Formats: sequence, C-alpha cells, structure tokens
Amino acid sequence: MKRIRALGTLLAGGAGLAAWLSLAGGFVPMLDLLASFLPLFGFMVVAGLLIAWRHPRWTVVAALVGLTPVAIGVIPELTRAIPPASAGANQIRVLTHNVWQINRDPAGTAQAIIDAKPDIVMVQEVDGSFAPMLAALRQHFDYATQCPPGCDLAIFSRWPIADRDYFLKDDRGRKFGPPLLWARIAEPGGRAFTVATLHYPWPTSRDQAVRRRDVARALARIERGSLIVAGDMNLTPWAAAMREQDHALAPLTRMTRALPSWPRAFPALPIDQLYAGPDWGLVSARRLPPTGSDHAPILVTLAPR
Repeated sequence: MKRIRALGTLLAGGAGLAAWLSLAGGFVPMLDLLASFLPLFGFMVVAGLLIAWRHPRWTVVAALVGLTPVAIGVIPELTRAIPPASAGANQIRVLTHNVWQINRDPAGTAQAIIDAKPDIVMVQEVDGSFAPMLAALRQHFDYATQCPPGCDLAIFSRWPIADRDYFLKDDRGRKFGPPLLWARIAEPGGRAFTVATLHYPWPTSRDQAVRRRDVARALARIERGSLIVAGDMNLTPWAAAMREQDHALAPLTRMTRALPSWPRAFPALPIDQLYAGPDWGLVSARRLPPTGSDHAPILVTLAPR
C-alpha cells in the first residue's frame, strides 16, 4: 500500500511540476511544448492524489497547488469570446482536414468529406496516399485550386473561384509572403470572400515560429474582414505560441475552441484551427468522426454577423 501511495504522490507531483513549468513557455519555447498537455497534467494530478489519498486537508492543498497552473492555462480558452452569427443569416459550412500522407483509407476519407456536405473544403497533406482522391472530390465540388509541385494543400468549393494562388498578391499582382494556398470565392447572392489554408511544421521545429511570424505579417497586408484561414497549425490553445498567434492575427478570431482533433485513436490535442475575420460569426464548430487520417476533420459553420 505504501508503494502505491508513493507512486500516486510521484504522479501528482510530477504532473503538477510539469504544469507549472509549462506556464514559462512564453519565455522558454521548449517549455511551451509541455503546455500542449496541460489538461492531461490535470487528470494526472487528480489520479495521483486519489491513489495517494491520506488526509483530506493535505489532499485539497495538494490539488490546489497542482491544478492552479492547469486552470491558468485552460480557463482563458474556455471563456474567451467568440462572436456569434446573426440570426437568419445565410450560412457557409467550412471543413478543414489534414488527410495524412499515409492515410489508411483514402477512399473512405474522401467519402466522409463529401458526406459532411461542406460548401468549402480545405485539406492538407494531399501529396501522399490521398492524392488519387483529389479527382474524386473534384467530381463533387465544381471548383478547385491548383497547387504547384511540392505543395501539399488543396481547396474545393461549391461556388465559383474568382482567383487563386500559392502566394498572396498586392494590388499590382506582385506576390509576397510565405507559401499559403488561397482562393477568392464568389458566393451566389453575396459578396466575394477569401479562404486560405496552411500547414505549420511541428512546434519542435524552429521553422514554425518563423512561419507564424511571416504569415501574420503577410495577412496584415490584405483585407481581412471576410477572410477565413484554416489548417493544421500544430498548436494547442494552451500554448503561449497560440496566444501570440491569436494576437498577431487580429482582427481574425479563432472559431475553434478547445476542439481536439489529434491523434485519431484518442483525440486529445486541439491542433487543427480555423480563424475568421470580423465579418463572420460562429454558428457551430465540431469534430467529425475519425477517417483514415491521423487527424479528425473539423467542420465549422459560419454566417455574417
């Protein structure tokens, strides 16, 4: 019994320490990786204390110490404001999905995308086993982007695509910024709006911070009122890097709130995100059932504010 209690104490203490260290992620990027697992640390603290249960007063104090950093990191995400859509406004359904280079069931994944009946689809890692399914999606969506060699992104739309490219363009048509697949979509009966998709490297890569900075600077040069940006960002809402990005991409709002999408077997990390400009309000955001990918698809319904 003493050994079991010792293991429980070690579990709770280790998880609590990791949670506190993760709060320093804004100053030490390597510690920011720990922040991705903040909710898990909270469960570990509770489980460890239940195993090591001794005196109620000691247990309560230990729980407060171990769970405080979890609350500091998680509560702001759960309580942040997301603008709602206007009642009765025309809705658009946007699906984002990392279909995975070694997708185990490409045909089933494509069918799941079609069955979700989105108006716009933004997919990442399409240059692997899913590549043959791009033609199948084009049979169900009248409009699609073209991506140059080395690009692993695609956008499909039920509505006409007026313009598209792999780099943003200024008023004179000159390209700028990092690679970012975008499409200018003309919704029937409404004004045109721009959607863009991207795929960040893992947060362990120094390239991710550079990419985030470059994307924010590039997007600041275009009209963002009706802009929609989605993709696999390999960032969780509890990370300092995500908070920095939320601020850098303003006035865009992240419409995906703590929506776990990875890994497939047990979605625990919310790393697939969708941002929308101030012209849009949120109707709903939900994770769809898993496909052959290691990510789950995310379906976000928006409407004008």
